[in-house]
Amino acid sequence: MKVILMDEKDPDEMYSEGLELLNKGEEADIIAAAELFRKAGEHDHVGAKRTLGMLYLEGVAIERDLEKAYSLIAEASVAMDPFAMYTLGRMYEGGIGVEQNDREALYMFASVAEMGIPGAEADAERIMRRIKERMVRKLRARPILNLEISDVEVEAVCCKKMMDAVMEGTIEVMDTYKGPDLVIDDEDRLTFLTECPFCGSKPKRVSKDKIY
Repeated sequence: MKVILMDEKDPDEMYSEGLELLNKGEEADIIAAAELFRKAGEHDHVGAKRTLGMLYLEGVAIERDLEKAYSLIAEASVAMDPFAMYTLGRMYEGGIGVEQNDREALYMFASVAEMGIPGAEADAERIMRRIKERMVRKLRARPILNLEISDVEVEAVCCKKMMDAVMEGTIEVMDTYKGPDLVIDDEDRLTFLTECPFCGSKPKRVSKDKIY
C-alpha cells in the first residue's frame, strides 16, 4: 500500500483533515490540525490561512502569536474571505496584533456587511458613530481659520457653514489616486471641490498628526 506523505496531499484534503481534527471535542488534536493548515496554507489555501491565524490569535494548545495571526488573517482577507475580513476588523478595532485603526475596521465591517455576515452592519454603524463623534470634538476644539484636509478627513475648517456641512456628513474627504480631495455627497453622485463652496477658501493638505 502506498503511503501518501503530507506534502503530496491536496491542499483541500489537508484542510478538511485539519477541520476533522479540530472538531473531535475532547479528542481534538489542535497541534496536528495546525500543521495541516500550515501545509495547506503554503499552497495558498485561503481557509487554511484563516483558520491557522485564528488558532494563533486564540492561543489554544499552540502558543499565542499575534504577529502570525495578523499576517495570516490579513492574507486571507486579501482573498476576500468574509470571516477573515470580519476578524481583521475586530483586530483593527481593538488594536490586537496591529495598530488600532477605526477606519480600517470600518472598511472591513462595511465590506462583509454587504456579504451578509451577521452583526457586521451594526459594527460598521457603531464605528462610524465613533469616528464622527471624534471628528466633531476635534473640529470644535480647533480655530476656524484655514481649510485643511488629511488623507482621512477634514482636519480644520475655514468657516461656520463648512463646519456644519462636515459635521452633517454632506462634505467629506475621499482618498483618490491624486491624493485626498474634498467631495460633496449628493447620494446620487459625488462632486469634487477645489474650494470651499461657502467662502472660497482653498483646501490645504496636511498630516493627520498635525498639532494645532
